[in-house]
Amino acid sequence: MGFSSRKSFKAGPFRVTASKSGLSYSAGTKGARVTRRTDGRVQTTLSVPGTGFRHTATSSSTPQPTGEAPAPTGRQRRPGFWYFLVVLLSAGMFSAVPFAHAAARLQRKDLLVRAGCYAGAAVVFGVLSSLTPKDPKGNAVGAVGNVLSGITVLFAIAVIVTACYQLVPLRREVFGPAAGADRPPHPAAADPVVAARLAARARRDEARALAQNDPVLARDLHIGRPDLSREYDDGGLIDLNHAPAGAIAAACSIEPALAESIVAARRELGSFSSLDEVFVFARIEDGTAALIREYAILLAK
Repeated sequence: MGFSSRKSFKAGPFRVTASKSGLSYSAGTKGARVTRRTDGRVQTTLSVPGTGFRHTATSSSTPQPTGEAPAPTGRQRRPGFWYFLVVLLSAGMFSAVPFAHAAARLQRKDLLVRAGCYAGAAVVFGVLSSLTPKDPKGNAVGAVGNVLSGITVLFAIAVIVTACYQLVPLRREVFGPAAGADRPPHPAAADPVVAARLAARARRDEARALAQNDPVLARDLHIGRPDLSREYDDGGLIDLNHAPAGAIAAACSIEPALAESIVAARRELGSFSSLDEVFVFARIEDGTAALIREYAILLAK
Protein backbone atom coordinates (compact mmCIF):
# COMPACT_ATOMS: atom_id res chain seq x y z
CA MET A 1 0.00 0.00 0.00
CA GLY A 2 1.43 3.39 -0.98
CA PHE A 3 1.05 6.74 0.67
CA SER A 4 -0.51 9.79 -0.97
CA SER A 5 -0.93 13.43 -0.07
CA ARG A 6 -2.98 16.28 -1.43
CA LYS A 7 -3.08 19.95 -0.48
CA SER A 8 -5.07 22.79 -2.04
CA PHE A 9 -4.49 26.53 -1.83
CA LYS A 10 -7.24 28.92 -2.87
CA ALA A 11 -7.11 32.66 -3.52
CA GLY A 12 -10.29 34.16 -4.93
CA PRO A 13 -11.14 32.45 -8.24
CA PHE A 14 -7.72 30.74 -8.41
CA ARG A 15 -6.87 27.36 -6.89
CA VAL A 16 -3.55 25.45 -6.82
CA THR A 17 -3.45 21.77 -5.82
CA ALA A 18 -0.24 19.93 -4.95
CA SER A 19 -0.27 16.14 -4.90
CA LYS A 20 2.08 13.23 -5.45
CA SER A 21 1.28 13.40 -9.16
CA GLY A 22 2.39 17.03 -9.40
CA LEU A 23 0.80 20.47 -9.51
CA SER A 24 -2.53 21.43 -11.00
CA TYR A 25 -4.17 24.82 -11.05
CA SER A 26 -7.53 26.21 -12.03
CA ALA A 27 -9.43 29.45 -12.30
CA GLY A 28 -13.14 30.05 -12.39
CA THR A 29 -16.33 30.74 -10.54
CA LYS A 30 -19.50 28.80 -9.82
CA GLY A 31 -20.71 27.49 -13.15
CA ALA A 32 -17.46 27.87 -15.10
CA ARG A 33 -13.93 26.63 -14.37
CA VAL A 34 -10.79 26.02 -16.45
CA THR A 35 -8.29 23.53 -14.97
CA ARG A 36 -4.80 22.51 -16.04
CA ARG A 37 -4.36 18.97 -14.72
CA THR A 38 -1.13 17.34 -13.59
CA ASP A 39 -0.89 15.44 -16.89
CA GLY A 40 -0.80 18.77 -18.79
CA ARG A 41 -4.33 18.55 -20.20
CA VAL A 42 -6.71 21.49 -20.00
CA GLN A 43 -10.20 20.71 -18.71
CA THR A 44 -13.12 23.11 -19.07
CA THR A 45 -16.25 22.62 -16.98
CA LEU A 46 -19.47 24.54 -17.58
CA SER A 47 -22.59 24.04 -15.47
CA VAL A 48 -25.91 25.63 -14.69
CA PRO A 49 -26.22 25.93 -10.87
CA GLY A 50 -29.27 24.27 -9.40
CA THR A 51 -30.14 22.25 -12.52
CA GLY A 52 -27.61 19.43 -12.43
CA PHE A 53 -26.62 20.22 -16.02
CA ARG A 54 -22.86 19.96 -16.52
CA HIS A 55 -20.59 19.85 -19.58
CA THR A 56 -16.90 18.93 -19.33
CA ALA A 57 -14.38 19.09 -22.18
CA THR A 58 -10.76 17.98 -21.95
CA SER A 59 -8.03 18.74 -24.47
CA SER A 60 -6.57 15.66 -26.14
CA SER A 61 -3.04 17.01 -26.09
CA THR A 62 -0.46 16.87 -23.33
CA PRO A 63 1.72 19.99 -23.50
CA GLN A 64 5.26 19.54 -22.23
CA PRO A 65 7.88 22.11 -21.31
CA THR A 66 10.97 22.19 -23.44
CA GLY A 67 13.38 19.35 -22.73
CA GLU A 68 10.65 16.75 -22.22
CA ALA A 69 9.40 14.04 -24.54
CA PRO A 70 5.74 13.03 -24.09
CA ALA A 71 4.49 9.50 -23.94
CA PRO A 72 3.20 8.15 -27.28
CA THR A 73 -0.45 9.23 -27.05
CA GLY A 74 -1.05 10.24 -30.66
CA ARG A 75 -0.91 13.64 -32.26
CA GLN A 76 -0.17 16.41 -29.76
CA ARG A 77 -0.30 20.18 -29.77
CA ARG A 78 2.76 22.32 -29.30
CA PRO A 79 3.78 22.98 -25.66
CA GLY A 80 2.00 25.89 -24.01
CA PHE A 81 -1.10 25.79 -26.20
CA TRP A 82 -3.21 25.83 -23.03
CA TYR A 83 -2.25 29.53 -22.62
CA PHE A 84 -4.55 30.39 -25.51
CA LEU A 85 -7.25 27.92 -24.44
CA VAL A 86 -7.59 29.62 -21.06
CA VAL A 87 -8.00 33.04 -22.70
CA LEU A 88 -10.43 31.92 -25.40
CA LEU A 89 -12.59 29.54 -23.37
CA SER A 90 -13.01 32.07 -20.57
CA ALA A 91 -13.80 34.91 -23.03
CA GLY A 92 -10.81 36.81 -21.64
CA MET A 93 -11.93 36.59 -17.99
CA PHE A 94 -8.97 34.46 -16.90
CA SER A 95 -6.29 36.01 -19.11
CA ALA A 96 -4.25 36.66 -15.97
CA VAL A 97 -3.64 32.92 -15.47
CA PRO A 98 -1.08 32.29 -18.28
CA PHE A 99 0.77 35.52 -17.46
CA ALA A 100 0.97 34.54 -13.78
CA HIS A 101 2.29 31.11 -14.83
CA ALA A 102 4.90 32.70 -17.11
CA ALA A 103 5.93 35.10 -14.34
CA ALA A 104 6.52 32.16 -12.00
CA ARG A 105 8.51 30.24 -14.61
CA LEU A 106 10.65 33.15 -15.82
CA GLN A 107 10.87 35.04 -12.52
CA ARG A 108 9.97 38.34 -14.20
CA LYS A 109 8.22 41.15 -12.34
CA ASP A 110 6.91 42.77 -15.53
CA LEU A 111 4.86 39.65 -16.20
CA LEU A 112 3.38 39.90 -12.72
CA VAL A 113 2.34 43.44 -13.60
CA ARG A 114 0.66 42.16 -16.77
CA ALA A 115 -1.10 39.45 -14.78
CA GLY A 116 -2.33 42.14 -12.40
CA CYS A 117 -3.62 44.23 -15.30
CA TYR A 118 -5.57 41.29 -16.72
CA ALA A 119 -6.91 40.50 -13.23
CA GLY A 120 -8.09 44.12 -13.14
CA ALA A 121 -9.75 43.57 -16.51
CA ALA A 122 -11.63 40.62 -14.98
CA VAL A 123 -12.89 42.96 -12.26
CA VAL A 124 -14.08 45.38 -14.96
CA PHE A 125 -15.96 42.48 -16.57
CA GLY A 126 -17.69 41.81 -13.27
CA VAL A 127 -18.61 45.46 -12.75
CA LEU A 128 -20.03 45.84 -16.25
CA SER A 129 -22.02 42.64 -15.83
CA SER A 130 -23.46 43.75 -12.48
CA LEU A 131 -24.43 47.19 -13.85
CA THR A 132 -26.19 45.78 -16.93
CA PRO A 133 -29.99 45.61 -16.43
CA LYS A 134 -31.20 42.10 -17.19
CA ASP A 135 -34.47 40.24 -17.37
CA PRO A 136 -35.08 37.00 -15.42
CA LYS A 137 -33.52 35.02 -18.28
CA GLY A 138 -30.27 36.99 -18.07
CA ASN A 139 -30.75 39.01 -21.26
CA ALA A 140 -29.89 42.71 -21.33
CA VAL A 141 -32.95 44.98 -21.37
CA GLY A 142 -33.48 48.64 -22.19
CA ALA A 143 -31.22 51.14 -23.89
CA VAL A 144 -28.77 51.22 -21.00
CA GLY A 145 -28.61 47.42 -20.91
CA ASN A 146 -27.91 47.18 -24.63
CA VAL A 147 -25.19 49.83 -24.44
CA LEU A 148 -23.46 48.20 -21.46
CA SER A 149 -23.79 44.78 -23.07
CA GLY A 150 -22.17 46.10 -26.26
CA ILE A 151 -19.35 47.70 -24.27
CA THR A 152 -18.77 44.42 -22.44
CA VAL A 153 -18.51 42.48 -25.72
CA LEU A 154 -16.10 44.99 -27.25
CA PHE A 155 -14.02 45.03 -24.07
CA ALA A 156 -13.87 41.21 -24.08
CA ILE A 157 -12.73 41.16 -27.71
CA ALA A 158 -10.02 43.74 -26.98
CA VAL A 159 -8.76 41.73 -23.99
CA ILE A 160 -8.72 38.45 -25.95
CA VAL A 161 -6.89 39.92 -28.94
CA THR A 162 -4.34 41.76 -26.79
CA ALA A 163 -3.68 38.77 -24.53
CA CYS A 164 -3.25 36.32 -27.42
CA TYR A 165 -0.95 38.73 -29.25
CA GLN A 166 1.27 39.05 -26.16
CA LEU A 167 1.20 35.31 -25.46
CA VAL A 168 2.58 34.29 -28.86
CA PRO A 169 6.22 35.30 -28.11
CA LEU A 170 5.80 34.66 -24.38
CA ARG A 171 4.82 31.02 -24.93
CA ARG A 172 8.02 30.46 -26.92
CA GLU A 173 10.05 32.08 -24.14
CA VAL A 174 8.51 29.88 -21.44
CA PHE A 175 8.33 26.55 -23.27
CA GLY A 176 11.13 27.05 -25.79
CA PRO A 177 10.96 27.03 -29.60
CA ALA A 178 8.95 24.40 -31.40
CA ALA A 179 10.83 21.19 -32.00
CA GLY A 180 13.03 21.61 -35.02
CA ALA A 181 12.61 25.39 -35.16
CA ASP A 182 15.68 27.30 -36.21
CA ARG A 183 17.41 29.35 -33.55
CA PRO A 184 18.60 32.85 -34.51
CA PRO A 185 22.29 33.06 -35.47
CA HIS A 186 24.56 33.69 -32.52
CA PRO A 187 26.77 36.79 -32.88
CA ALA A 188 29.85 34.81 -31.82
CA ALA A 189 29.14 31.77 -34.01
CA ALA A 190 32.34 32.34 -36.01
CA ASP A 191 34.40 31.30 -32.99
CA PRO A 192 35.14 27.55 -33.31
CA VAL A 193 34.47 26.88 -29.62
CA VAL A 194 31.16 28.74 -29.71
CA ALA A 195 30.26 27.04 -32.99
CA ALA A 196 30.81 23.63 -31.41
CA ARG A 197 28.56 24.53 -28.49
CA LEU A 198 25.86 25.81 -30.82
CA ALA A 199 26.11 22.65 -32.92
CA ALA A 200 25.60 20.55 -29.77
CA ARG A 201 22.57 22.66 -28.87
CA ALA A 202 21.15 22.09 -32.35
CA ARG A 203 21.69 18.35 -31.91
CA ARG A 204 19.76 18.49 -28.63
CA ASP A 205 16.87 20.25 -30.37
CA GLU A 206 16.93 17.62 -33.09
CA ALA A 207 17.03 14.76 -30.59
CA ARG A 208 14.13 16.23 -28.61
CA ALA A 209 12.08 16.51 -31.79
CA LEU A 210 12.89 12.91 -32.66
CA ALA A 211 11.91 11.74 -29.17
CA GLN A 212 8.62 13.64 -29.36
CA ASN A 213 7.69 12.18 -32.75
CA ASP A 214 9.00 8.65 -32.20
CA PRO A 215 9.58 7.71 -28.52
CA VAL A 216 10.30 4.07 -29.40
CA LEU A 217 13.12 5.04 -31.76
CA ALA A 218 14.44 7.45 -29.14
CA ARG A 219 14.62 4.57 -26.69
CA ASP A 220 16.40 2.36 -29.23
CA LEU A 221 18.94 5.12 -29.92
CA HIS A 222 19.51 5.55 -26.17
CA ILE A 223 18.78 9.27 -26.32
CA GLY A 224 19.60 10.83 -22.97
CA ARG A 225 21.59 7.76 -21.82
CA PRO A 226 25.31 8.54 -22.01
CA ASP A 227 25.84 5.66 -19.57
CA LEU A 228 24.87 3.16 -22.29
CA SER A 229 26.72 2.15 -25.44
CA ARG A 230 25.36 4.09 -28.44
CA GLU A 231 26.24 5.61 -31.80
CA TYR A 232 23.68 8.44 -32.04
CA ASP A 233 24.86 11.90 -30.94
CA ASP A 234 22.06 13.65 -29.03
CA GLY A 235 24.14 16.72 -28.19
CA GLY A 236 24.55 15.84 -24.51
CA LEU A 237 20.96 15.20 -23.42
CA ILE A 238 20.31 13.36 -20.18
CA ASP A 239 17.11 11.41 -19.47
CA LEU A 240 16.16 12.25 -15.89
CA ASN A 241 13.60 9.43 -15.84
CA HIS A 242 16.14 6.67 -16.48
CA ALA A 243 19.79 7.80 -16.21
CA PRO A 244 21.81 7.05 -13.06
CA ALA A 245 22.97 9.80 -10.72
CA GLY A 246 26.55 9.77 -11.97
CA ALA A 247 25.49 10.34 -15.57
CA ILE A 248 23.11 13.14 -14.50
CA ALA A 249 25.84 14.91 -12.52
CA ALA A 250 28.29 14.70 -15.41
CA ALA A 251 25.85 15.78 -18.13
CA CYS A 252 24.43 18.76 -16.20
CA SER A 253 27.69 19.73 -14.45
CA ILE A 254 26.07 19.58 -11.01
CA GLU A 255 27.18 18.18 -7.66
CA PRO A 256 26.82 14.41 -7.24
CA ALA A 257 24.69 14.96 -4.12
CA LEU A 258 22.20 17.00 -6.12
CA ALA A 259 22.05 14.32 -8.81
CA GLU A 260 21.38 11.76 -6.06
CA SER A 261 18.48 13.90 -4.82
CA ILE A 262 16.99 13.85 -8.34
CA VAL A 263 17.23 10.06 -8.45
CA ALA A 264 15.71 9.82 -4.96
CA ALA A 265 12.78 12.03 -6.00
CA ARG A 266 12.34 9.92 -9.14
CA ARG A 267 12.27 6.77 -7.04
CA GLU A 268 9.62 8.30 -4.77
CA LEU A 269 7.37 9.47 -7.62
CA GLY A 270 7.95 6.54 -9.96
CA SER A 271 8.79 8.94 -12.80
CA PHE A 272 8.76 12.65 -13.56
CA SER A 273 5.99 14.08 -15.72
CA SER A 274 7.52 17.56 -15.98
CA LEU A 275 10.76 19.35 -15.22
CA ASP A 276 8.87 21.45 -12.67
CA GLU A 277 8.33 18.24 -10.69
CA VAL A 278 12.07 17.59 -10.80
CA PHE A 279 12.87 21.05 -9.47
CA VAL A 280 10.19 20.99 -6.75
CA PHE A 281 10.73 17.49 -5.37
CA ALA A 282 14.53 17.57 -5.64
CA ARG A 283 14.58 21.14 -4.22
CA ILE A 284 16.68 22.62 -6.99
CA GLU A 285 17.39 26.36 -7.03
CA ASP A 286 16.53 28.51 -10.04
CA GLY A 287 20.12 28.97 -11.29
CA THR A 288 20.81 25.24 -11.29
CA ALA A 289 17.35 24.53 -12.71
CA ALA A 290 18.14 26.64 -15.78
CA LEU A 291 21.33 24.62 -16.35
CA ILE A 292 19.52 21.30 -15.97
CA ARG A 293 16.72 22.44 -18.29
CA GLU A 294 19.26 22.97 -21.09
CA TYR A 295 20.31 19.30 -21.06
CA ALA A 296 17.35 17.43 -19.59
CA ILE A 297 14.81 15.27 -21.37
CA LEU A 298 12.06 13.12 -19.86
CA LEU A 299 11.28 9.89 -21.69
CA ALA A 300 8.23 7.99 -20.49
CA LYS A 301 8.81 4.81 -18.52
